[in-house]
Amino acid sequence: MARRAAQEPDPVDPPRERASDSEREDVAAMLARAMVAGRLTPVEYSDRAAIAQAARYRDQLDGLLSDLPGFVLHSSHGSDVLELEAGLGGSIDRRGLWKVPPTVRVHSWVGRVLLDLSEAECATAVVAVELATGMCTPTIVVPEGATVDVDDLRISAGSVRDDTVHRRERGDLHVSVRGRHSFGDVVLRHPVRGRWERLRSLPAEAPRSVARRVTQRVAGSRPARPDARRSDGTSG
Repeated sequence: MARRAAQEPDPVDPPRERASDSEREDVAAMLARAMVAGRLTPVEYSDRAAIAQAARYRDQLDGLLSDLPGFVLHSSHGSDVLELEAGLGGSIDRRGLWKVPPTVRVHSWVGRVLLDLSEAECATAVVAVELATGMCTPTIVVPEGATVDVDDLRISAGSVRDDTVHRRERGDLHVSVRGRHSFGDVVLRHPVRGRWERLRSLPAEAPRSVARRVTQRVAGSRPARPDARRSDGTSG
């Protein structure tokens, strides 16, 4: 009796990844922004937000964003996330040439926080900076032409000091600052440059108030000139 041909085993589907609470909240926030932008009707937003809150797997969340251009749920695992944590009173200082994944999570309390992206290699055009900080002044430096939003950032006993140039459209790099910060300001700025270089970098549609602020800031940093003296030695 002939042997039955050995059958190849059926391919095993990869296990589905479970969704986290923060990922469900991220999707709900993105759906809200899509509704404000006119990409979703209020009814569509309500239906999708309910599905997002009840979702158990990441592919369910991805499906809610698949038809919304520019809205992507970044993975919370592996090399897509950089965890930066400083002990009490420690510091986080990233500058120069360093690799920036889609998500950077910062944990710091009573310590210096500086994220300088002006010379960094960013893996994606949109970078999420998630803050879990307090009793400090996190400073985020973005290159000229980049844009920043703080739509999902919650601050208590502090404020956002935004010195970046605002544009109607997103820049080549967009940084979304989110999370929670307490007892201190969050500073957003471009690299420190000379006055004329800074003015030349402003877009044509930048308001005059921005140019005036740049000029005043640079002028205010110069030491005062001594009073001119007359030829007879008395001051003018």
